[in-house]
Amino acid sequence: MRKGVRFLFFFFLLLFSEYLQVSAQENKSLHIAFLTDIHVNPGAPSKRALHDIVHEINQGYFDLLILTGDLTNTGSDAELNAVKKALEQLTVPFYVIPGNHETNWSESAGATFTRLFGSDRFLLEKGKYLFAGFATGPYMKMGDGHVKEEDIHWLEQSLRDRMTPDKMLIIASHYPLKDGLDNWYKLTGLLRNYAPGFVMCGHEHRLSLHNFDNITGLMGRPTFYSGDTTGGYNIISLKNDSAFVFEKKIGIEATPFKAFSLKNNDLVKNLPVSPLPESDVPSKAEVLAEWKEVIQDSASIFTGVTVAENMLVYGNSKGEVIAWNYRDNRLLWKRQFTGSIYATPLISDRKVFVGDHSGVYALDMPTGNTVWKQILDKPVIGEGICEGKYLYQSAGNQLYKFDRNSGKMIWTFQAKGQLQGKPAIHGKVVAFGAWDRHLYCVDSTTGKLKWSWDNGHQAVLYSPGNVVPAIAENKIFIVAPDRYMTAIDLQTGGTVWRTNQYKVRESMGLSADGKTVYAKLMNDSVIAVSTKENIFTENWAVDADFGYEHNPCPILEYQGIVYAGGKNGLLVAIDPQTQQILFRFKAGNSSINKITADTNGKIWISLIEGKVIRFKLKSKK
Repeated sequence: MRKGVRFLFFFFLLLFSEYLQVSAQENKSLHIAFLTDIHVNPGAPSKRALHDIVHEINQGYFDLLILTGDLTNTGSDAELNAVKKALEQLTVPFYVIPGNHETNWSESAGATFTRLFGSDRFLLEKGKYLFAGFATGPYMKMGDGHVKEEDIHWLEQSLRDRMTPDKMLIIASHYPLKDGLDNWYKLTGLLRNYAPGFVMCGHEHRLSLHNFDNITGLMGRPTFYSGDTTGGYNIISLKNDSAFVFEKKIGIEATPFKAFSLKNNDLVKNLPVSPLPESDVPSKAEVLAEWKEVIQDSASIFTGVTVAENMLVYGNSKGEVIAWNYRDNRLLWKRQFTGSIYATPLISDRKVFVGDHSGVYALDMPTGNTVWKQILDKPVIGEGICEGKYLYQSAGNQLYKFDRNSGKMIWTFQAKGQLQGKPAIHGKVVAFGAWDRHLYCVDSTTGKLKWSWDNGHQAVLYSPGNVVPAIAENKIFIVAPDRYMTAIDLQTGGTVWRTNQYKVRESMGLSADGKTVYAKLMNDSVIAVSTKENIFTENWAVDADFGYEHNPCPILEYQGIVYAGGKNGLLVAIDPQTQQILFRFKAGNSSINKITADTNGKIWISLIEGKVIRFKLKSKK
């Protein structure tokens, strides 16, 4: 369409939209206020802007509002409550899904969002249009976005039940259906069967059109662009088989953006499409591993697996804790808990220790029956640790010490921010990080603070909140989202050395002899650093060819082999003596949660897509 013709076309649309305001009863158009990435923070301009947007919508001609995630800045309960309070002033229905800022850093592990908005997905019929919205993660840790396995099943069943030839499907998600959402191809493969009109999304903070595997993608503008002083939102008008999109700044007339057909993707068909992920990565060396897929759950898995005797135990996103006999390939028992299970279950003294949204449970290992429970009214998202006759377990912003046999609480320590990483114990001290910029060291007998260390940043999202500290040579080693690796004096809490020479994030591990700490970098490599010296001393660096990497999966050294797992299902085994890659195995296309070793020489991994896989190294040359 020539420039002059396009101008007249949009000028007509503006006049037409004004006409719709006074004659909405006489046509079948549907007018949608489309908000995304509003990032509300109480006291910030974003909160005021949301109230102004709500006021404009109430004064306008809208039929509904759809908000596709990143409602908040840090996922806090205060921010979520501020959004809900503003949206309650709307005179039109509203439908909301979470973004990564709600699912990644939620202080309630997602419970507050569900309490306020009812669900993290929705299905809506409005005239000839069927709308479906769902969460895209990531869930309580860094990684690519991911649509939960049960949400894919729900969407498939909903479309089978509700779609008819006379209906037009419109999808709402936070992440665009492309690279960055690890299972995007499962969604587009399903959706193409129903010829959706378009997918509305956010996340990348720009009003734009995209090609999502030959489906039209409409990415909305955020409330504020960088440097903006005037907030804004998006308007979608659906008329017959066409969509008319406008950008609306608060207090200013709407500006036409694009008009496109809901029946074809002509406007985006020449735009690039994300390539399908590699289904297999061959070994780079002759040494391979035997492997077996042991579990494919119908839900997603956010925990690692724990193995004892012939039993493996894990938790899933539907709140189930499952015990499986992997030798006989049969279910031993299953228990239902509140909310998704994020903390890897522990096995000790023939008990299974489990945490959910409400507290901590000790279950009988053979039967799954409750031995004791502690209701804490705080979410358990970090793995605990058993030491001596005690269980050290975090919940919310507190670390607890329990008697493992009776469940008696020995002490509790309260941090300022949420605890997520597994604590480390050495002698009579317990070290752990929090989402409040601090690393804490407390006396394991009394729970009293010995010292706290902070990283000097004001931004809490740079905190060592999801890292397992490594303790060796009278030092504590951590990596964090501020991209620094740090060694801290175990006795005093003073900084021994600190460097961002290599861009680390949250993935690290300690060698079996305590002489080396390993860290996975944000691009490709794994490094080995000496624990003995009082200056940063690199032993080696190996290019593992992960690509861009931010999965917090801890590194494991077992039987002289270093294992590291990535955000797209890649497991890499490195010989630390020769610095050679033994094998690279593509286990799936989602984040590896944890790498676990059993007592029989086998390695176990779980992936968010619901897989549990077992490995055994054939040989080592």
